[in-house]
Amino acid sequence: MKGLSAENGKLRRQALELLGQVERQGLDITEAYRHGMAFTDQFGDFKRFIDKVDHFHVFVDLVEERLPKFEPAKRAALARHLAEIRWRIVVVEVDSTQVFLVRIGESHRPWPLGSRQFLERRLRRLDEILDYYDRHGQEYDLAPLGSAMLHAVEDLLKAQIERAPGLDDFSFDVAAAAEADRAAPRRRRRRMAASGATSSVAVLPPAGPPRLRVRELGGRFYVDRDGIMAVTEICRTAKISMDQLAAKLGVSRATLVLMLNGSDPISRGPLDMLRNFVTQNGGLAA
Repeated sequence: MKGLSAENGKLRRQALELLGQVERQGLDITEAYRHGMAFTDQFGDFKRFIDKVDHFHVFVDLVEERLPKFEPAKRAALARHLAEIRWRIVVVEVDSTQVFLVRIGESHRPWPLGSRQFLERRLRRLDEILDYYDRHGQEYDLAPLGSAMLHAVEDLLKAQIERAPGLDDFSFDVAAAAEADRAAPRRRRRRMAASGATSSVAVLPPAGPPRLRVRELGGRFYVDRDGIMAVTEICRTAKISMDQLAAKLGVSRATLVLMLNGSDPISRGPLDMLRNFVTQNGGLAA
């Protein structure tokens, strides 16, 4: 019992440390990108913004995994705090997406190769946001997103998807997928309780399996910075936590996170085990 109590205390301290990182990241994103600041009509600027937002949500997920270790009252307060922080970043995400799409539409700047899949992922993201609101909006008193903004972002994304090139080696045939998409019934968006607004979005094909990319530098192996997103998705598929995966690899969770975002090298043994885990659960590993 004593050992279990000490372990729970350690996990609570880790959760609070991660919460501090979440709060700092949220503040940085809000201050830098409010109302579409910090990028123009350059795709690279917007992609870096989305990477930061995705990385922020990974850290929120890591904190939420540790909430059961807290007493009920503290757990409830932390869950509400996390939901409020997450939702503030969602508002910035949607607002900034609209600003960027307007700018690139006005400039007629060409999209880079492969950007179609990126934009399709942003379109599916709107449904994820509405699903999150349906599940937690009333519980945590989250302000609903304006239906006019959501419709505008949806229309802007669809217009730019038509202009954006796909990848020749993508995991599905783009032309066939587009035809299937036109023929498929429209999925009705869920109603946002406070606004009473509904909209629909085409059901798009999945953006392909998560991919773990590794590069060798000076005889040491580094995971590309998006590795943490791929592995987080694979963990959800496999129904295990990041802590459980870290234990399988024989490292701490903190060490695993640093390796997956490319900050620290990963040795051959854990790398082989990580690649096997990814491929056995539907991902790709290079």
